[in-house]
Amino acid sequence: MLTLDFGGKHTLDQRNNGPGIGGSSDLIPPGKEIYRWFNLENTIPIVDIFAGPGGLAEGFCGLRDATGKPVFESVLAAEMDRHAHKTLTLRSFFRMYPKGEAPDSYYQYIAGKLEKPFTDETSDAWARAEGKNLCVKLGSVEDDVLFDKKMQETLDGKNDWVLLGGPPCQAYSIIGRWRFRSDDGSGHDLDGDEKSHLYKQYLRIIHKFCPTVFIMENVRGLLSSKYFDLIIADLQKPNIRGERYRLYSLIQEGEDKQESRLAPLDYLIRAEKFGIPQRRHRVIIVGVLERIERAPALLDETENDCTVGDVLAGLPPLRSGLSKGENTDSLWYEKVSKIARRNAGLQGMAHVPIRKKLKQNSAVPPQRISVGRTALQEWLHDPRLLTTPNHETRGHMLSDLERYYFASAFAKLGSRTPRDTEFPLELAPNHKSWRTNKFNDRFRVQVNGLPATTIVAHISKDGHSFIHPDPSQCRSLTVREAARLQTFPDNYFFEGPKTEQYKQVGNAVPPFLANQIAGIIADLLDVG
Repeated sequence: MLTLDFGGKHTLDQRNNGPGIGGSSDLIPPGKEIYRWFNLENTIPIVDIFAGPGGLAEGFCGLRDATGKPVFESVLAAEMDRHAHKTLTLRSFFRMYPKGEAPDSYYQYIAGKLEKPFTDETSDAWARAEGKNLCVKLGSVEDDVLFDKKMQETLDGKNDWVLLGGPPCQAYSIIGRWRFRSDDGSGHDLDGDEKSHLYKQYLRIIHKFCPTVFIMENVRGLLSSKYFDLIIADLQKPNIRGERYRLYSLIQEGEDKQESRLAPLDYLIRAEKFGIPQRRHRVIIVGVLERIERAPALLDETENDCTVGDVLAGLPPLRSGLSKGENTDSLWYEKVSKIARRNAGLQGMAHVPIRKKLKQNSAVPPQRISVGRTALQEWLHDPRLLTTPNHETRGHMLSDLERYYFASAFAKLGSRTPRDTEFPLELAPNHKSWRTNKFNDRFRVQVNGLPATTIVAHISKDGHSFIHPDPSQCRSLTVREAARLQTFPDNYFFEGPKTEQYKQVGNAVPPFLANQIAGIIADLLDVG
């Protein structure tokens, strides 16, 4: 069996019968140049459904054994959003290659210098990446047939594999349940929202395809919904082969069973406790076939929080755009400098001058973060980057820039974001809910010395809750900065318009957290 596990470029004039990526057999044309691909024959397959941009799979695929070879291989991902699907395909292509050996064309593409990430020499790898990612809407009869057929082809003969993902969770969130409250206001009517039942697709796939392990992720609001006990009961039902699953928490010892139930909060992972620079609280349930007699280990808490300042360090400074009228570097500096001078002295704040000669995007790569977090440094950094991908600011109205400057200068002085009651009256927005809104930190700074608040998909709407901590830049976070707070590697490129990029980042699982979970699952399955 010939597998593509050799260095550099080579020429082959024979059939490749090895599994390569995705396990297909392709005839490589005589004289065709190919790049080194991993021999992934002995890896554990993972399938990622409701995949978003692939945060869970990135964490699993990033786990390496002592030789540097991946422990897990993403063999199939399903996502309905076409922009996120494009992101998944691009990342699959990148992961075809050992660390540091992705084609130059990939880096040129994410730097905006090429129209496509592959060349004639790497088109075979691109075709394989496309074949591993489906743009489907699970729950649609036609798409379910397509997905199931692909699953059967992909998993044929594989004994152990892992299912990742979580159903879309807007309806489960506390805010979501408020949006879907019953007509009489007495309760939460989720039955009319199709997304509240997409977890049944997850259950269907578990039942039919029988993963050895599954990782189910969802929002905290799921714990207090009427569906939580139902989901726990359904996850414990036997699959099509009559096998049952034990359910585990990653922070509390014990199995969830009828005579000794885990509490709902035992499933709640507080990401900031595990080296993630973000206070992201998510439900993660681990299901393991009963034939696996061992229980998964628990996540190890870190001693110190990783903060906003830790991971934003090294990213090139930028200016915001001006959303109305002329938008030039010099005009932005002039207008925002006036804002800074007007704010001098408010609430005892010192004047923070605005940086000169800032651009809206970055033509230089990021620097390595310098804090003492070696594992996270290695996880984020890529010395081959030509620019800083997805690092471009959006435009803001001058009235919002006034508030951004005040809020970030306030946070710089007091190490916290200001409440709405602490804003000067002249900076109050012109809407009735400003003083009565329960979200009274609507203009919120991500403070340097603390983990960020949860990066959510709403960041695509505006930047008011995601103000950059540096007053001299006077702006909201870029996609790349949000991705850093989510611990996506700097070479992870998000496709689509900027609004869609923000959505993808906000909906993802932090890959660095997923990587820690992957290590636990690898130990459970005695691999790695």
